[in-house]
Amino acid sequence: METITKDQAADLIRGSKGKLFSVRFTKRSNGAPRKMVGRLGVRKGVNGNGQPFTPGDHNLLVVHEFVTDPDTTRGEGGKFAGGGNMTTQFRHIPIERITGLKISGKIFQVN
Repeated sequence: METITKDQAADLIRGSKGKLFSVRFTKRSNGAPRKMVGRLGVRKGVNGNGQPFTPGDHNLLVVHEFVTDPDTTRGEGGKFAGGGNMTTQFRHIPIERITGLKISGKIFQVN
């Protein structure tokens, strides 16, 4: 496992070219650990209204998260190969709180 900086992790995510990745970070709201599987470059569901703020000004990355929840039927998607329903949602990742990253088959520890 290679060790990289938080800025290098953000650059790897930005350069993922739409490929899936897994990221670990701590939430700003309550400090709880969080793991997310997502990708960049998703345009489905974008209505053109934009966001009320600029994520880059707050050191955030906007990611399209893939969630598998066997108890949910809301959202778009259908049956997921692993069982249950797959839903997708846009989320923000705080760059300064990233602790781990798996991308293109490589695992990184982030300091």
